[in-house]
Amino acid sequence: MNLNKLLAGVFGSQVSKTWKVLFVIIGVVLLYLTLMPSVHYHTHHRHIDKVFHFIGFGAFAFAYMLAFPKVKAYWVIMVSMGLGVFVELVQSFIPHRAFSYWDMVADLLGILFAVIVISMIRWIMKKLVKHD
Repeated sequence: MNLNKLLAGVFGSQVSKTWKVLFVIIGVVLLYLTLMPSVHYHTHHRHIDKVFHFIGFGAFAFAYMLAFPKVKAYWVIMVSMGLGVFVELVQSFIPHRAFSYWDMVADLLGILFAVIVISMIRWIMKKLVKHD
């Protein structure tokens, strides 16, 4: 049993389709927010954008793993991080944006967090199913 099957049992059979739609929506929103010209928000938190990168790319990887449960975790990491690198390269050509290695570090940490959480849930579910 996988997480999608468990969720399908609780929420109905449209779970995988729902995650695929959410995956696309998250991807589009992520690209929009990371590629639009810089928004100057006033905050006392100097590196709040790193938190946004962590959350955004973590959500992308999370939705990716649930939308496509048969895709190996390393592909989720590679594709998600490829998107992060692409975003940073494009940002270097956008006014008031800049290429940042630290943004990519935040992207990677968010991606790894999501992959680890989903992988742990899947592992626990396999153990629970074996004991039933």
